Amino acid sequence: MLVDIRLALREKLPELPKKLALAARYALDHPDRVALNSMRATATAADVTSTTMLRLARQLGFESYDGFRASFQNELVATGFGSRAGALRGGSLENVGDSVSDRIFETAERNLATTLAHLDQALFDKAAEAMRQAPDCYLIGSASMFWLASIIKTTGSMVLGNLRLVGVEFAIAGEVLGGLTSRDTVLCLGVNPCAARTVDAMRYAKAHGARTIAITDRPSSPLAAGADYAFFAQTESPHYYPSMISLIAVVETLLATVVATGDGRELEMVERFETLRKQSASYIEY
Repeated sequence: MLVDIRLALREKLPELPKKLALAARYALDHPDRVALNSMRATATAADVTSTTMLRLARQLGFESYDGFRASFQNELVATGFGSRAGALRGGSLENVGDSVSDRIFETAERNLATTLAHLDQALFDKAAEAMRQAPDCYLIGSASMFWLASIIKTTGSMVLGNLRLVGVEFAIAGEVLGGLTSRDTVLCLGVNPCAARTVDAMRYAKAHGARTIAITDRPSSPLAAGADYAFFAQTESPHYYPSMISLIAVVETLLATVVATGDGRELEMVERFETLRKQSASYIEY
């Protein structure tokens, strides 16, 4: 299964030599293209030699590159023609209107479709359970990702009383995660280039036995390497900054799953929140 190959690649990645690591990152980030393209074409796209691709296959226990590629092909067939069509398009902007708005919205639609095609609801169920059961669930999004961590805190607190938003003031993970236990959960957010502080927090959490969740942009992300539950959102954009739409969709799905798979207490918390909000007269409904 492709999931097993990705897991093996992520586990191997930190110890691979430079060229093998480059090939592994390409395979993690472009599984559809590995499935559809020849070894030579894949090697060229990854900026390595065909020999390097063969060595990577053997690192994962395959006798030949054909076996390595076949595993990607089997999963591509299993996911249907949608993923195959997306892979063949190769992320190009062909047939898109010339206006900026056309390009932005077309890319956003493709990002959402690609993200959805590779998501697993069972993984959301497990991550939601980890968040519910934790005495403390730390939310870490550094620099440009802090706003997304804040959204999780603001909206998530309606159904979870254990969310702890980590501010921007700490320099190293131990400053804020010093009391972390194996029962706690740490959720980290980051896209390329990922803030070193967030990566440090993920590694610290993993080293101290906490359950870890990563919401990031690609399987080769350093956050994915330390995550028990990793979710990948497509962030391609003609805009000068990565698109955040798919990341928000992943966050919304995770919080919705917390409620959908809960025991009813989450709904009670929402009802209490709504009552307090109306009583406060702090918001204008329309």
